[in-house]
Amino acid sequence: MTTRMKHLECEDNLPRDLIREILLRLPVRLLLQLKIVCRSWNSLISSPEFANHQLQRSMLTQPPPLLCWKVPKRAGDVMHCSSQSLILDRQHQPTTFGSHPADGKVIWGSCNGLLCLLQGYPFDTLTLLNPSTRSVSPSVPFECSHKCGKLVFFGFGYDILHDQYKFVMGCRGSSLITDSKVRSGAIVFTFGANPFWKTVDHPVFPYDIHGTSNGIFVSGTLNWIVYDPTISTSYEFEWFLLTFDLETELFGRLRLPVTRSRYDLSEMPPLQLHNNCLSVCYPTPHKPIICTLWIMKEHGVESSWTKLLAIPFDVGISPYVSVASLYISQDHNLLALNQSDGNFFVYNLRQNQLVSRVPYEHFGACIFLCQESLVSPSHYCGLKTIQV
Repeated sequence: MTTRMKHLECEDNLPRDLIREILLRLPVRLLLQLKIVCRSWNSLISSPEFANHQLQRSMLTQPPPLLCWKVPKRAGDVMHCSSQSLILDRQHQPTTFGSHPADGKVIWGSCNGLLCLLQGYPFDTLTLLNPSTRSVSPSVPFECSHKCGKLVFFGFGYDILHDQYKFVMGCRGSSLITDSKVRSGAIVFTFGANPFWKTVDHPVFPYDIHGTSNGIFVSGTLNWIVYDPTISTSYEFEWFLLTFDLETELFGRLRLPVTRSRYDLSEMPPLQLHNNCLSVCYPTPHKPIICTLWIMKEHGVESSWTKLLAIPFDVGISPYVSVASLYISQDHNLLALNQSDGNFFVYNLRQNQLVSRVPYEHFGACIFLCQESLVSPSHYCGLKTIQV
């Protein structure tokens, strides 16, 4: 083995650029193993430039994401598994779960293969974790006030223009509204060698966050489903998307594809990421269709909302479910989470039939989609990475 490795160190049969292009086409797990082949490969695969190029390529090829979660209000680890392994579970292939120590920490965002973890309440620290490489950054102190108490919303994303990761927190809740105006002020934390906090202007229109307070990152923006709580004479809520541009650090709003009634407040589906597009899966329990999945093909263009699929009644799925679509495989299998009972199910879109149900033992835990990547948490914290 040693002789072979030395031989590879000296071999120059293939141009370095060609080797790089070949390696960029390999999955992250294999790349981590190939780092031991020789020093030059280790140096190449470990470089931030290679990690960024591999990430950009994976965004085009859309490999199956990891599903990551942390059981709420319980000590324990951040858990993750491959979405593809859940789809293949019907073939009696065991689903492999990974874990990382995270006592007292909660996941509050996912972006480019990194998870943003918060610890304590009031919050004490911010930490970045890459579950694919098992690397974690040292914790950064959470240096801001907590005037909003628990009525806050969060988001974690990437500013491609400045090559910076940012964490956003703002106030929410109709209790913060005075004279039809929302209390101003949101904060942005920028990771880097010289991390800093800043306050940005809040939107002036009234709104309240529905469901999860975690923003979905896509196309340089963070996004939340919100509604106007000041409407009391109508039986319609004005549901819309609250957006935050990480480059300009400005808030905005976008229309959703379907308007829901006041009675459907508890049934408003969560916002999801689907093949790098925002998606919403609407339940329709009183119709021949159980639910419909809409995606925004071009972020920021309201007319690009497109109905991607519909699951019909009488396919083995209860009509009274709230569905969170997670991933569609190349063989047209939809992996989704039944939020009514907390279990996964696999539905084949071509055959229009339920393929399998996969038990999920952590009902109530928020699931984050996490792209497998080589992005190093330390590169964007200016601190040394810790292997866990």
